[in-house]
Order: sequence, then structure tokens, then C-alpha cells
Amino acid sequence: MQVRFLQKKSIILLALVMILSLLVGACSNGGQSAANATKVQEDALQKILKSGKLVIATDLTGPPVQYKDAEGKPAGLIVELMELAAKELGVEIEWQDMAWESLIPSLTAGKVDMIAANMSMSLSRAKAIRFSDPYMFTGVYAMVRKDSGIRDWEELLEPGKILAATMGSSHATYLKENYNYEPKQYESSTDFINELKNGRIDGVMDDELLLLEFCKQNPEFTLTANPVRPDVYGLAFTQGNQNDTLVDWFNWFLKWEKLNGNYGTIYKKFVGKDWTPNPVIQ
Repeated sequence: MQVRFLQKKSIILLALVMILSLLVGACSNGGQSAANATKVQEDALQKILKSGKLVIATDLTGPPVQYKDAEGKPAGLIVELMELAAKELGVEIEWQDMAWESLIPSLTAGKVDMIAANMSMSLSRAKAIRFSDPYMFTGVYAMVRKDSGIRDWEELLEPGKILAATMGSSHATYLKENYNYEPKQYESSTDFINELKNGRIDGVMDDELLLLEFCKQNPEFTLTANPVRPDVYGLAFTQGNQNDTLVDWFNWFLKWEKLNGNYGTIYKKFVGKDWTPNPVIQ
């Protein structure tokens, strides 16, 4: 009887130990889950407001949207617009200038808060990042030498012709996906200027505003008669609900600055003509 009693006692003790282990594990996992939830729900806008700093990635080789002025400081339409946003938020901007193909990797790695550049909004990019509402409507063109005799951009797809694009740009992706054409790619849009001048390439595909700036600086260049496709620019953020309030704030900021006339003033300053709202996106 005593042996049987001891066996029962041992079983009860073992069961109690197992129950306690399960309870401790559940509490531990619950605490970890709560910590993870807190981490996921950390609000990006509040984090920026607390730190007093907004870290923005850009590529300062895209006039008139973003470039370096005579003193080497960031300038351009989106630069001035972001400085206005920082003033409204009461924070300072830390600009991080980098090569175009490094913009999205830097954003997704959490090294910057957002991207502000002449970045085309595309379905392929939207798989990896999150866009604000469009802040500018433009178009994509090809730039050629005036003496080339090329008028239609599709002539650049003919055998023997070399069409260039910026490395990591949506234009390069567009050519691959829609025309099975592999463009010659350069790290920066400024890199292909000498190549075009010297005849080593026949044309360059890029945003209309940027190419018009290059045509002003290089009168031997011109744009093709027909656009490749329409284009829209947006501010870029990482995906996830932690950015909900940050994206919402910038969407309302863009709407407000367009309504109060500030956007139109900045647009005319850098583009050189009056801003006309696009009925579809603006």
C-alpha cells in the first residue's frame, strides 16, 4: 500500500511539474508575442517626431527635381517640398545622397525613413515598397543627338542601335518586360551624356524633365517626337502598418500644399512653367 501511495504521489508531482512548465512557457511566449507586437506597431511618424530628424534618401543627379546647387547643397523641386514638410513637422532633414540603385535597398534595410526623388511609381516597385499619392505627373522620352535623324523612339530598338537607361530604373525594367530589350545601363543619368556626345550610344531613355535639363545644357541633343509612356512620381516608404500615419500625413501634406498654392509656386520655380493639376491623379 505504501509503495502504491508513493507511486501515486510521484505521478501527481510529475503532473504538477509539467503543468507549471507549460504555464511558464505560455507566459514567456506571451511576453515575447507582446514584445513583437509592440515592435511591429511602433509608429514611424512618432519615432521621427521624438528624434527630431527625418532621414531621406535621394540621388542628387536628377534636375530639376533633385540635384546639387553651386555650393554642393541639395536643391530642386522635391528638396524644397520636403524642407517645407520638415518645417510643418518641426524636425530637421538628414539628406543621404546615394546611387540610384541603392535607394530602395537602403529603405528596406531601415537605414532611411523614406525616399524623395524623381522615382516612378510602378507595380513592380510596389511589391517591395509603399508609395504616397503621386506628387508629379510627367512622361518618359528618349533623348538623341539632333544630327542622328531619329524622330521616333522605337527606332532605337532596331538592330545596331544602342539605347541606354539608368541602372535600377523603371525605364530599364519597362524595356525588358515590354520589348524584350536589354538597354545599356549606367550608374547615374549624368554618366551617359559623354557616351551620347561621342556616339557610343544612340539614345537615352529617362524622365522628360530630366532630359529637357540635359538638352538645355547640351544644345546638340533633342527629345524624340513621341513619348514612350506617361509617368508619375511618388514618395517611397517601407511596407507595414508602422508607416500608416506617416504615409497618411504626407498624403495630406501633398494635397494641402497643392490647394494653398505652395506646390504651384515651387513647381514654376524649378520647372519653369505653371503647374496644371492632372484630372486623373492630382
